[in-house]
Amino acid sequence: MSLPPDLLALGKRPLLVLADYDGTLAPIVPRPEEAWPQPGAREALERLLAGGRHRAAIVTGRLAAQVQAFLRLPDLPVVGLHGMEWPGETLAAPDAAARRALIAQLPDLPGLRLEDKGWTLAVHSREVPAGRQAEAEARLAALPLPPGWEAVAGKKVREFRPSGFGKGRAAARLAGLHSEHLPVFLGDDVTDEEGFVRVRALGGVTVKVGEGDTAAEHRVNSPADVVALLRAWGDA
Repeated sequence: MSLPPDLLALGKRPLLVLADYDGTLAPIVPRPEEAWPQPGAREALERLLAGGRHRAAIVTGRLAAQVQAFLRLPDLPVVGLHGMEWPGETLAAPDAAARRALIAQLPDLPGLRLEDKGWTLAVHSREVPAGRQAEAEARLAALPLPPGWEAVAGKKVREFRPSGFGKGRAAARLAGLHSEHLPVFLGDDVTDEEGFVRVRALGGVTVKVGEGDTAAEHRVNSPADVVALLRAWGDA
């Protein structure tokens, strides 16, 4: 896919680039701890931010410290846990009882992998045998949720989190903090769709990475295309 000229030209305006991490800045891999950024992503972000004309932030379901360890850009804000975790703000104590109740009910299936983030849970089914993928998704969807919790399905992963958060709310808050910049939201998964909806409502630009139905107005193929966009915007 050749990148749309109107996307490449966006760097002529001061941008607020809001990017997901997994699947957007890093390829999807079976094990989350091995999700190193796409080659050139760190350097492209560094160049984008040089001079202070553009702004950027990562909006992710991961803990912020995990993304910071991958990217090693201390001046790049990371909003973690789907908007629960903000730079410089104290994170509320985790709901340990709700987490224990959910963990106790997880189905015992080969290849099903729990990622306990302390405040939220991600249950990955990428390593479940192909013949049992549908069973895994159905059983995870049927789990009873503790009061005040919600589940969001992604690419062979189901996120369990306290209600009232989400990437859409996080994107809107960040856009409000930098109202002089054009917000641009880049994401690849179902959990990014609320970000697309909110940013479009604010008059911003939305970019879906990869295949699938989406509310985003633009589409690119892969994290490599995202790196190309970041470079173009930084060079504009």
